[in-house]
Amino acid sequence: MAMNETDARELRELGLRAVEHLSDLLNLAKVRCSEEKYERVRRGVGLSIGRIQTEVLDVICEKYPHIEDRF
Repeated sequence: MAMNETDARELRELGLRAVEHLSDLLNLAKVRCSEEKYERVRRGVGLSIGRIQTEVLDVICEKYPHIEDRF
């Protein structure tokens, strides 16, 4: 089944929400983790956000460029 615009909007919102949660995770790790552990978390969060952007949000934007992207 092909992705329609309604699906694309919902997927986009979920992807953006995932990025927000990962950002919250990073902020919490900065306060609660050692510098070494924080750096590991920071790298993991950065890689995860990058994958969500390139493999989810960009794919949606390619098919539906008129759906606004907040990045």
